Amino acid sequence: MLSVADLKTCPGTKEKTSCGRKVRLTRAESGAPLAVDPTPHPDGNTAVWRDVHGVLRSRRITPDRPLSPPEKRMMPHAATCTGVPRVKTPPPPPPRPPKTTPPAGHLYVLLGLTKAASQDDIKRAYRRLARQLHPDINADQKVVEHFKAIGEAYHVLSDPGRRAAYDATGQAPRPR
Repeated sequence: MLSVADLKTCPGTKEKTSCGRKVRLTRAESGAPLAVDPTPHPDGNTAVWRDVHGVLRSRRITPDRPLSPPEKRMMPHAATCTGVPRVKTPPPPPPRPPKTTPPAGHLYVLLGLTKAASQDDIKRAYRRLARQLHPDINADQKVVEHFKAIGEAYHVLSDPGRRAAYDATGQAPRPR
């Protein structure tokens, strides 16, 4: 019934690593694989037999279904496995958001531009926004604040030296 060809190395479980000992792999009635120790054991609670297709099968021995003559009483390997408990590694920390260059980039956003904008693009964007947001046209306090902000952005980005300093640091250079 049982042969040496049935012996495999302990595969381990979710909770334990492999102990390296030989086991017999069977199929439980549910179809799940079950490893049992290789030799019959008088205290075992698992019945093992070979079905008509040659597959090792196993089931739990209960008072309703005692051991029958073709079955061998065996011990489930999980009860005797000496594998080392697996240590759950903590998940890696979430990735840090990438740093943007320039860190603030606020002046380009105010004018609706990218960092690659030319001097003509900066001038056109400033003039377009100045016509829309000039305090003589729109006296709302938020609009006036926005107009002042685009004026400062144009002041920094229109000068090549100040723009280079801003691109390098992300902060508008202080006036001298």
